[in-house]
Amino acid sequence: MIGGCHQDVLGRAGAVYEPATSCPGIVTRRPGGVARNVAVLLGRAGAPCRFVSVVGDDAAGRELIAELGSAGIDTGAMVVDAAGRTGTYLAIHDETGELVSAISDLGLYDGFVLPSAALDGNDGALVFADANLAPGELRRLADAHGGRLVLDAISRAKAPRLKPLVASGALFICNLPSAELLVGHPVSRPIEAAERLAKVGAHRAVITGGSKPLAIIDEGRITELTPRPTEVVDVTGVGDAQTAGILLALAAGAPLLAAVEVGMAAARAALATAGALRNLPEDVVASAVATAKA
Repeated sequence: MIGGCHQDVLGRAGAVYEPATSCPGIVTRRPGGVARNVAVLLGRAGAPCRFVSVVGDDAAGRELIAELGSAGIDTGAMVVDAAGRTGTYLAIHDETGELVSAISDLGLYDGFVLPSAALDGNDGALVFADANLAPGELRRLADAHGGRLVLDAISRAKAPRLKPLVASGALFICNLPSAELLVGHPVSRPIEAAERLAKVGAHRAVITGGSKPLAIIDEGRITELTPRPTEVVDVTGVGDAQTAGILLALAAGAPLLAAVEVGMAAARAALATAGALRNLPEDVVASAVATAKA
């Protein structure tokens, strides 16, 4: 697991949000970063996991490393930059929960050079990375790991970093807005994005679209899966939960289509939970193992 490991500072207005003034509300701080979030879910599910990222030599960095260790994750390859500061994502939400402003202080990743542990593929394990890494480092991962690499586009802002790697053989996980950046063309449905990605050389991909049917590319074959209707309590961390479910099943030996179904079950659990999912449910973990044996 390689990529983002930083702190999220989130503020939500308690009454009608007014710009350019102080608004009463609630401010929370929590660990963040797609790769970190996915790694913690896998670690708590009992999956062996080594995490590689960079933090500053500060209180936030030490807290993040300690929390990873408490989830059973190997942090021996973590890099502590004595001259840098741990990344922070600061977001302001209005009274309805809609984002009104954000500042991303994640420059520490831009100069991060991957240690040799991130490029060692002798054990044949899956390698997951998010697009917080610099483009050159993402290319090094693709060259080192090929089809064992899973790449998460994260967002529209970071997705262009993955565009040169579409034909690398890696498995891509992205939502519909990020897929538009990868294919360089507006798309309205995940299957449309999948068709365009396949034409430009993508071997494997999972493209999500919220309640729309998601699309899977698996060595030239494109399949749609429709999410089951479910009550939405909170959308926080749904994508991370789905990715963790997919990786857990793939690591157990499941084919991609079956692994995505496990991921969708994890996403449903996340939607039904207030706040980010702390652990993958036992039935999701069990289904990952059972699907691999089927």
